[in-house]
This record gives sequence, structure tokens and C-alpha cells, in this order.
Amino acid sequence: KQWYQRRVAITAGNVRSLSTASEFIRGPVQVFGIEGRYAHALYSAATKQGSADVVESQLNSLQGAIDSVSGLKEYLSLPVCSKEEKKATLGGAFDEAGFNPLINNMISTMIENKRSNHISGVVGAFNTIMAAQRGEVPCKVTSAQPLSDDHLESLRGALGKFLKENEKLLLDTATDESLIGGMVVEIGDKRVDMSTATKIKKLKSALSLPL
Repeated sequence: KQWYQRRVAITAGNVRSLSTASEFIRGPVQVFGIEGRYAHALYSAATKQGSADVVESQLNSLQGAIDSVSGLKEYLSLPVCSKEEKKATLGGAFDEAGFNPLINNMISTMIENKRSNHISGVVGAFNTIMAAQRGEVPCKVTSAQPLSDDHLESLRGALGKFLKENEKLLLDTATDESLIGGMVVEIGDKRVDMSTATKIKKLKSALSLPL
């Protein structure tokens, strides 16, 4: 993990030139990859500034714009547009919206390093770090059919037994008819597949083996 922390500290230095390895503030949870390095660097700088909550809100506003503004996502990855043009365009928009300068610094660094296609991933990684700081544990349950209120209540009770005293379950549900029956539960870094489709797949695999 030390090599990863050194790389994050280097990224932090790019996001905020005043940051140094000795000043780096670790997040409550480790998020890896390119997205994780930028998210941890931004978290460290924002935490020292006392603006982590504001930065989180503004990052989600940025993600909302990427999702809703036609052509913005494509523009960020267009090679025909220069880095300077992209930085100037976004920087002006950030200033007008009153965004924290740390966000502009990070996005400019990502554009300079040809990492603008990872912006959405960085937003997700930052949200993961902030959720962990609040003791929130995201959980997604995908079922073949919508779950009844009684089933949801029972599920919350069962999943709650795996949480620590200061943790809070954030339950998100979705439906996928291809599961046929049962459900798939994703909580934290764990995934439990109890779907009928997977059971059938395993059964077919077992039946194909020679006796």
C-alpha cells in the first residue's frame, strides 16, 4: 500500500501545489485505480481546507451536468479540442458557478494528463470516501421482481446485523427480469448472487460434467 500512497501524494501535489506527502490526509476507506488517486488527493486537500462537504456537493453538480448537458461528455474526450481550450472553458464555468478552486485545479490536472475520461469515476470515488466518513454503507439489491415493503423491511433487518454500531445502511433496489427469481446483493466490497438464473447456470454446468 505504501507505493499507492506515494502516488496519491504526488497526485495531491498536482491538485494543490501546497500539498506534500507529509501533509497528506488519508481517507477512511481506500479507493484504488486512477479514480482513487485523484479522489484521495482531492479529499486530502479539501479536508485540510474544511470544505470536503461542499466539494462533494459541487462534484455531484458537475456530474449532473456531464449526464444532462448534450455533448459535454464527448467534448471532454475530443482530441481535436486543445487542452488549453478545455481548461479555459471549464474554468470559466466553474468560476461562474462559484465552484471551489480545488475542483478546477483537479480537472485542469486531469485534462493536462489526458485523464478527463475518468472524471465521472473520480466523482464516484470521492462519494465513496465521503460516504465512508459518514459511516454510510451502500448496498444494492437487484431482484427479478420489485420487493414488497415487508421483504424490504426484513432485508434491512438482516443486512443491519452486519453493520458496525456507527454505520448506516444505504439501500438501493433495482429489478432485472433476467434473474428469473431470487436476488443479487452487493454491499461494500461483497457480492452475493442468490438468483435463480445463477442457480440454473450452475446446475447446467454440473449436469454437463461426465459421470
